[in-house]
Amino acid sequence: MADRKKRSVPVILLKGRTADYEFSQALRQNNLNPIYIAPSQVVMKNLGLLKAKLEAPHRYAGIIFAGPRSVQAVYEALGNNGMMPSCWRALHNYALGGNTHNSAYMTLRNLPTLGDRAVSAHNLCDLIVETIGPKRDLPLLLPCGNEASNTLRVRLVAQGFRVDACEVYENQTHPNFKNEMKKALKSKNLETIVFYSLGSVKSASEFFNKYMVSVSDRKLIAVGAAVQKAMMEAKLPVSAVVDSNSVDQFIDAIKH
Repeated sequence: MADRKKRSVPVILLKGRTADYEFSQALRQNNLNPIYIAPSQVVMKNLGLLKAKLEAPHRYAGIIFAGPRSVQAVYEALGNNGMMPSCWRALHNYALGGNTHNSAYMTLRNLPTLGDRAVSAHNLCDLIVETIGPKRDLPLLLPCGNEASNTLRVRLVAQGFRVDACEVYENQTHPNFKNEMKKALKSKNLETIVFYSLGSVKSASEFFNKYMVSVSDRKLIAVGAAVQKAMMEAKLPVSAVVDSNSVDQFIDAIKH
């Protein structure tokens, strides 16, 4: 056991501490010691403005939830009771993906939305075009964050829609990120840092630049194509791109 522990290699995972025991256990069984560091935190804002918009459903064709955080923003803007004005139920409401769809249904008192099978902003835009039809006089309300992709909004505008994008949350670097990163980077035999989100790329890039941390001798892994693109734009070398759902691929990328 002592020998096994001695050979354990630390791996920095730039995400909040997880309850995914099986994933962490799989890493440890492969002599990898996961170090979870939360890179950012979500801060809500402009909820008063959002509430005013939610109280005027007659001004909109519907609402678009691009992610669970936009659902949470609406919930908090409504005073944490989830009761949207009843007129919203008759409008064209959309949610990007199953998680967001379920979140809207459970959090906002069974609010119906379309888009549970959409896997990207492109898919959701196509669905909106198909279901709303040619009449596009009223705008669609889009609660979003400061790092939200413009893909959906740009595509909808190109299709003749009006989009009222309301920035209601933003990602900020986690207050403990600096100290936890400094401590983790001192770990013996540390080679790999895994980036899970756009927020992790932003926080880490700012940290590396501010404290002049070289990553030329590190293996930097991106989870998903969007994170890979953000890393490249931040001039961070990408050693591998993995699927968040594949533990075997994840371990293989770290070890090879």
